[in-house]
Amino acid sequence: MLGLIGSKYYGTPLIMDILEENGLRGTFFTEMLARDVVDGSELEAAYRSIRDRGHDAQLHLHPVFHFYGCVTQGLLKQADLPQHMDWIGSLSTETQTELLKKAKESFLEIFGFVPTAFRAGCYGASTSTLAALDRIGIRYDSSYNAAYTGTSCLLPRRSQGNIPWRNGLIWEIPVTTFETGTSGLRGLKPLEVSAVSFAEMRGVLSQAEQIGQESVVVILHSFAFLKRTDPQFQTMRPNQIVIRRFEELCRFLRLNRDRFRALTFSQIPEPAENTAAIPSLKMGSLIPAVRKCVQAVNRIYWV
Repeated sequence: MLGLIGSKYYGTPLIMDILEENGLRGTFFTEMLARDVVDGSELEAAYRSIRDRGHDAQLHLHPVFHFYGCVTQGLLKQADLPQHMDWIGSLSTETQTELLKKAKESFLEIFGFVPTAFRAGCYGASTSTLAALDRIGIRYDSSYNAAYTGTSCLLPRRSQGNIPWRNGLIWEIPVTTFETGTSGLRGLKPLEVSAVSFAEMRGVLSQAEQIGQESVVVILHSFAFLKRTDPQFQTMRPNQIVIRRFEELCRFLRLNRDRFRALTFSQIPEPAENTAAIPSLKMGSLIPAVRKCVQAVNRIYWV
């Protein structure tokens, strides 16, 4: 999360540096069930700078931490683990509610306020997750990612996958996706900084502006600025290409603040009920093809 290499941080501290250099603030969806496997004071220390630097914090859960803690403490046998233990939406509504309540209490203890938004780890929410969020008083969910429906995202696929909608009292604010390719080779990409080029991000923002799409949600993981050789990040180095992409995006938003208003989840106004059909966001084939070539080279650790 912090990404310390030598004396420099390449995780959340660098993300905040770049945001602040451009007069922006970000929403950090903070994982709380990790308290089951690491010391709570470590987690609080890692999250403290988000609060102290004036950024937005909201709730994020990876249930795998909870189940790992249960197994190591002898409370659960490995044979009894759920098949998809990190997809919260695959668990019973009661279990989801219990985990969310527990995480909400930890969040309040660390940040001093109650979260209003949630994103599921692996985007693994379902309609039962929205019911559980309603039970504990969370107003916004941002787990719907059309590129992951049919796999880890268990929310039903929607024809208007980029438009916020209401499920009871819960507003779903989807991760923005766009089409790439043509004919039978079309696919969906989420607007994730580590996965798409700056040209694609700029193009999506401009298209959304042209077609009247009111909200665009951009994703960036805390480890996106890191290259690693192992799952535990024991050996890692900076991912300069992704760092530059984020710098370009933030600079673009600063220079075009008259066109695009950058908001955190604690700042967003009540979404409007929108039933009008809006065209899909599309990037064609050429720009995504160039990005794929860059990504392929960038996967080489020493590049």
